Amino acid sequence: RHGIPIVEDAAEAIGSVWHGKRAGSMGVFGVFSFHGTKTITTGEGGMFVTNDPDLYERVLTLSNHGRARGEARQFWPSMVGFKYKMSNIQAAIGCAQMERIDELIAGKRRVFKCYEEHLRDLPVRMNPEPEGTVNGFWMPTIIVDEGVFFDRDALLKEFKENKIDGRVFFWPLSMLPMLEAKPNNQVSYGLYVRAVNLPSYHDLVTEEMERIACVIKDLLG
Repeated sequence: RHGIPIVEDAAEAIGSVWHGKRAGSMGVFGVFSFHGTKTITTGEGGMFVTNDPDLYERVLTLSNHGRARGEARQFWPSMVGFKYKMSNIQAAIGCAQMERIDELIAGKRRVFKCYEEHLRDLPVRMNPEPEGTVNGFWMPTIIVDEGVFFDRDALLKEFKENKIDGRVFFWPLSMLPMLEAKPNNQVSYGLYVRAVNLPSYHDLVTEEMERIACVIKDLLG
């Protein structure tokens, strides 16, 4: 609308859709993460997607030491580049996972819906899915309502004692030591202390999620 190129950080959004448009497809380019915790993984690395052939060739060149495809001179870089190539073994793992992407996303959605059902009576909110969208539900998150006493570290301690791999919610960027503190950012500074990320492996069974829900209920009950 304003002529500003959109770059999509879709690192965790594979499987998500916004009004018929898939995550990663709405900007000039999009990027996905294939880290070991993501819905699709190659151990490390990721995926760059674009419909711009010139941009694609430039990124391909940058990822291979600045060496362009079709360059007749061996080991000749035409620009300062990087070594961002994925190994053949990693690529094979990724291709095999892409063949079952629908199964993996369905597993993530099943896990989320199970948590949602078992936690619906608690004073918490979870990942939204507004009308016209599909959420890939990479990682289910609970956010405890404001005004309700909640000790995040106490819940994580209970998780650890019960061999449950809970995770903190993401820190506000301005809390990090390399950036200027912005404690007046009340939303982000108030959010991370009331939120926890829950285990999200796509093959979690109902009994495991019920056990996790019981620990949360005991703390908030």
